[in-house]
Amino acid sequence: MKPRCAGFTLIEVLVALVLLTLFTVVTFRALDAVLKSQRHATAEMQRWHELAIAFAWMDSDLSNAVVRPDPLVPLGGAFHTQLETDGAMQFDLVRLLPEDADQGLQRIGYRCTGGRLARLVWPDADNPLVAPRNSALLDGLSSCAFRYLDERGQWLPVWLSQTGKPFPRAVELSIGAADGTPIRRVLRVQ
Repeated sequence: MKPRCAGFTLIEVLVALVLLTLFTVVTFRALDAVLKSQRHATAEMQRWHELAIAFAWMDSDLSNAVVRPDPLVPLGGAFHTQLETDGAMQFDLVRLLPEDADQGLQRIGYRCTGGRLARLVWPDADNPLVAPRNSALLDGLSSCAFRYLDERGQWLPVWLSQTGKPFPRAVELSIGAADGTPIRRVLRVQ
């Protein structure tokens, strides 16, 4: 009797290599899909986090607004808006600061221009003519606009102080995300 050699034939080895290659390709594609989903979810979470921060800043500033007439514009009221010919929109107001702040008051503003929402902070609450520090809250927007709610429930593109009503009831921020998703937030003033 002849001893039989133990081992694999060439065909068996090739079939095993083909199966291993197929398994590796399928596993790689599945892992790639998971990693792409994770990157997309992380980017989406970052976008919503930035939106939440911007809304929190605006909510805090608007809820702490105080009536303090502008010394340079005595009849102008405490809430100023601008609508420029290039479509840029801005509003500013004076707000109370926390008890531990130096001055107690601060002039704050928000500006929508060129796909960007920025928060403006003036170094001196009494002098709105000094250039403010400009901090971007949201960048890469497809649109950005403000509207102001008056006492009759009408939305206005520009706020003009009314007798006894220095502030609008609410400010609406309408933005379009970079992907075109419309986002609308209404924030109560005071």
